[in-house]
Formats: sequence, structure tokens, C-alpha cells
Amino acid sequence: MAALLSQIIFLTDKPVKMLCDITSRTPIFWKQGGARSRTPRFYVAGLMLLASALFGATLGKEMRTLRMGITSLPPAYGNPYGAIGLPGALTWQQIYDGLTKLNEKGEIVGALATEWEMLDPLTWRFKLRENARYSNGKVFDAYKAQAVFHWLQSDAGRITIVGNEIKGIDKVSVTGPYDLLIHTLRPDPILPQRLSIVMMVEPDVWLANGVQAYARAPVGTGSYVVDTWQNKNGAAKLVANPYSWRPPYIQNVEIFPLNDHAARFQAAISKQLHLAQSLRPEEIEIFQKRGFDVRVDATKQIIGLAFDVEGHSDSPIGDKRVRQALNYAIDKNTISEIITYGAHPPAGQGAAPGVFGYNEAVSPYPYDPGKARALLREAGYPDGFSMSATVVIGTYANDVEIYQKVQQDLAAIGVAMTIHSTVFSDWIQQYVTGKWRSEAFSLAWNATPYNDSIRPMEYYSCKKSRPFFCKDSMMVDLNNAASELDPLKREQILFDLQSQFHDEAPQLFLLEYGHIWVSSQEVSGFSLHDRVPPLHKIRFRETK
Repeated sequence: MAALLSQIIFLTDKPVKMLCDITSRTPIFWKQGGARSRTPRFYVAGLMLLASALFGATLGKEMRTLRMGITSLPPAYGNPYGAIGLPGALTWQQIYDGLTKLNEKGEIVGALATEWEMLDPLTWRFKLRENARYSNGKVFDAYKAQAVFHWLQSDAGRITIVGNEIKGIDKVSVTGPYDLLIHTLRPDPILPQRLSIVMMVEPDVWLANGVQAYARAPVGTGSYVVDTWQNKNGAAKLVANPYSWRPPYIQNVEIFPLNDHAARFQAAISKQLHLAQSLRPEEIEIFQKRGFDVRVDATKQIIGLAFDVEGHSDSPIGDKRVRQALNYAIDKNTISEIITYGAHPPAGQGAAPGVFGYNEAVSPYPYDPGKARALLREAGYPDGFSMSATVVIGTYANDVEIYQKVQQDLAAIGVAMTIHSTVFSDWIQQYVTGKWRSEAFSLAWNATPYNDSIRPMEYYSCKKSRPFFCKDSMMVDLNNAASELDPLKREQILFDLQSQFHDEAPQLFLLEYGHIWVSSQEVSGFSLHDRVPPLHKIRFRETK
């Protein structure tokens, strides 16, 4: 144990020392649960010991169970409509299917739908898979799909995040047991992409049991079924769905919610996990030298701090010049090169390269503290001001260090920002209600699962239910981008919108970010589809 701990301390000493150097000039304070403390990183070694003791005592006994360590389980358990993307998708995509999905290259492909076509600008026809069954043995067909859409269009369904995403659907009709017609209110060029987020719950059980009970015992068409959300090892346990159309090689899976990076690192490097999410960039070489397969998400998002302009209209952030000043104040190149070891480049728009609508002519805000101070003076804040930000820690590798550097750079222009860390369940509640307690909050421009710029643009706009940023002058272009069926014309509209969002600065743009994953030599078949590993494709290697 002592030897292993000393090895880990040695491996992590360089980034810790580096951070001490870059933050030594400015005291960094954090508030969490009402407590105030300086840097949280000094208890890492203790957490490593705790993780080692926990995993060493419990995980080594069942070597044919696939074990995956992630940042957190979905707060809503098996309810796939209360959130989109990570962390929920890491579990939901194992137990559910949508009609469509993104493949490893970020392309839209069939899942429960095998083919589709646009019959006219407002009508799409989907041919459904005929060999899909739910984990309770019931057949999935067009009537089941129609019932799911009907619930999402109900009063209860419309207020969910997924229901809001498909509010452009007018009606869904059945023309045959496996033929579905979807009618939209206006032309929607990315409807097939939108449908990838609509997980097909078993509607009869959903309605009979109610949302909360269903979430505890979900019924899906995916490769796995939830056996328990917390077993004796502290993990969610999944078992193979005997009726799945995509049966897994490995029958049992344990998903460990390890919000602390040190615990994930310890469990992964000691091979107590087969898969681990959200490792640090400086650890890539460490894992590669030990024979691990290291992958970085191909579908990247833009991380930063969104400004709650609508909820804090009297705050300095209501002035565009102030938002631009905050963007000029941040040394994103140092964050990229020093804190993330060059793995995550600086960002200045709401999309990363490879996303439809990314505008290569829009560059990140340069680091210019002088210009930042001049803009603050022009806006009437020559002495700066105080503000706060609400963030979820552990979502991104190195996020603690990133936010600390942001605090330091803002302090240099007279802006004192207090960080309030919260859990994802509290964050999502504030996001849905639009009642943010801080002027800024962590929110990525997340183009997945569409791999299209329009999705993050819509929730950074008046289109979001209870918006935090709403610019009426941008709505014509946003509506045109959402309905233009000509790909070239639509792409140009998105280019123009990227320029407008850059200028309006509704976010403190930081980095193009993709999660770093590792898989051990014990398994093969690991890949990432829309930031999620399809666990049914993974198998144990044969031992000699």
C-alpha cells in the first residue's frame, strides 16, 4: 500500500506543484455546503488510500464482471427525460435505445429505426426494427413509440428537458406495426438527430407505475437491465437483458460513481476498474506506458461559465462590454497548455471543429487584461465588482484548477468571483427552473447528441424555457437555422450566428473539451459513441 501511494504521489506531484506556482499570487477561496476553505487538493492522498482500501476489499472477488468508473450516476435514476447527455447517458444508453443514435464518427445512424425519409418538409417516415423487445418481454413497435411521444407532448412531458427539445413535433401517427409518421410544426432538418435523445421507455409500465417508481425499475430495449442502483460495493449493477436485440458479451456490469478524480485514478491505474472516465491529460502517458487503451471523445463540447443575464439584469453582466471584458481577462492559452497539457484548445464560439456550423473564422478572445480594464471603465466599473458562479466539480478533469485560474485572472482586473460548488441534482434544478443563485454557472455548449451547432445555440437563447440569455435580434437567424433544409444555406446561417454569439459573449468561453477515457488490457472492443462506451460490444480477452 505504501509503495503504491508513493507512486501515485510521485505521478501527480508535477501538476500540483505547477498549480501552486500559478496561483500563489492570489488567495483562492471556495464555498461548499456553507464551509469556506482554501484549496481542496490536499486531501487527495487520503482519498486515494480510502479508494484503495474500498476497492481492494470488494472488487477483486468477481473478475468476470465489467467494472466502469464514472463521475456520477444519473440523479433521476432511470428517468431518461429529465436531462440530456452526461452523466445520465452513460447508464441510460446501456438500458434504453432511441430511434436513432450517433456512431463513433459522430454520424447519425439507426437504432430502433432502421431507415427514414422526409416525405415533405413537415413529414418524416420511420421504418422501425422488427426484432426489438423490452426487458419485460413485450414487443417494441410503432404503437409503443407513438405512446412515448404522446406522453412527451402531454402537460407532464412537455416540461421535461427532452420534451422541450422535441416541442417542434406536431403529431405522431402509425401507418403500420413498424411504420411511424412524424409530423412537425415547421421544417426540421435535424429531426433524425433530435430523436436520438428520446429513449423508448415501456409506455404501459411508465404510465401504470408512475415516473418515480419506473425510474427505480426501468424497462428498456437496451443490452442491460438495472439489477440494483446500489449494491454492496456501492455500484449500480446491470445484468444482461435476455430479450435485447443487441445482446452483450459480458453478462454483468458494475458502474461506480466516483466523483473524486483521485479515486478514479487509483482504481484505474491499479486495474480495479476495466473502464474509467474523465482522467487528466497529464496522465495519458502514464496509462499508455502501462498498456492501457486511452481515448479522447471525438465529439467535443465548449466548456465555460454561462452568464445569467435574464435573472441578473441589474448586475454588471447585463452589459455586453462587461461580458466581453471578462473574456479578454482570461489567459486561455495558459489554461490549455499548462493545466490541460495542450489536450484541450482555447475556444471562442459555441462549437468545436467537426461540429456542423463551426466557423473557423471566429477566433478565441485573446488574453488582453488592458482591454478588459478599458471595457470595464467604459461600462462604468473602473474599480471592478464582485460576482459569484455555481459549478459542478468533477464533471471535467482539471476543473478545480481551471476555475481557480479563472478566479486569479479575473481578480487581476478587479473582479472578485466566488465559486459555489454544488451537486448535479441541484444544478439541474436551477437550470430547469431558471432560478440561478449566482450571476454565472458552469454550462457547456454541447452539440451532442446532434453534432450540430443549433442545439446549444437554442438553449443559449430565447428558445429555452425560462432562458438565462435572450437576444431578440438573433431570433430570426436562429429560427431560419432551425428550419432551413438546404445544407449549404443552413451552414452559412450558423456561421453568422457563431459570430453573433462570440460578440454577445453570453458565456465566458474557455476550452474545447473531450473526456479522456482509459480501458485496461483485460478487455477489448472499447469505443466511444457520442461520449458513451457501448458496453455490449466489450468482451474480456482470452487469458493464456
